[in-house]
Amino acid sequence: AWLARLRAGPSDRDIADFEAWYAADRQHADTYDALLDSWDDTALVSRTPFARQPRLGASPSWWKAAAAVAAVLLLFLAGGLVLTGTARRDIAPPSMLASRVGEIRTITLEDGSRVTLDTNSAVQVRFDGKQRHLQLQHGRARFEVAHDTRRPFVVAAGSGEVVAHGTVFDVDLREARTLVVLLQGSVEVRRPAAAGVPATSTMLRPGQQLAVSATRATIAPVLIKAPETRWPSGMLSFEDAPLADVVALANRYSRTQIVLRDPAGGERRFTGTFKAGEPAQLAEMIGSMFDLSVERDQRDNLVLASGK
Repeated sequence: AWLARLRAGPSDRDIADFEAWYAADRQHADTYDALLDSWDDTALVSRTPFARQPRLGASPSWWKAAAAVAAVLLLFLAGGLVLTGTARRDIAPPSMLASRVGEIRTITLEDGSRVTLDTNSAVQVRFDGKQRHLQLQHGRARFEVAHDTRRPFVVAAGSGEVVAHGTVFDVDLREARTLVVLLQGSVEVRRPAAAGVPATSTMLRPGQQLAVSATRATIAPVLIKAPETRWPSGMLSFEDAPLADVVALANRYSRTQIVLRDPAGGERRFTGTFKAGEPAQLAEMIGSMFDLSVERDQRDNLVLASGK
């Protein structure tokens, strides 16, 4: 049913509901991905009795599609269908990739490109004969782009978009800011004109990053810090970073939050590496480094306060 709704042109509410369902259970994600592969890579729907029967009456288009999807799912489950390769189509339906809180997952796209989703992230994918278009809806993702001179690889996020052909880069969407980090190759970062801010187009070189905002002029690219690019490994590294930024990023990987009781303490500088999704260990590390106590509040969050 979800595949049918997304193929029929989903509303914003449909997409939000789907993301919640997809991220709620690993089995949901695995089942949906397997069904999507079987739907896109075979012509089984056209061979089913349902597909050959005339339709009587007017029923919602998504319900018709759902019945066809159900037919494929029955064949998929009953026959133990195993598929290899991917059929190329001029126009493919959009698909949704998502990760849960604390999860980092990598997906290979039909063109051979790879997308690694950081915690609690979502990307919509739509390929056609002219363009490979992806939209980062929230979170962070790494894109390892397969070379294809006929179809540019475009990632939209917030107020900007990134155009690439064969390269590796990160896109991080946080509130009204989009951060593009280039690791290999070259990309063009575009920002359309809005609210009195002129349109911009900036080429990045490996080792550079660029922040794009809808309300501020784009500043020049700056050099990236190598430790901050290691997140796909599950280890988060920082070099002379504000403690407030370290805590904010770590909190994205867990429902147990780290809280700095004294906001001014967030200006302290942090250098270190820790495993994502283990807030208790990080809180103890920060407490030892800055002589802070660690306490649990009523919501089971970890509160760091001065004076042990």
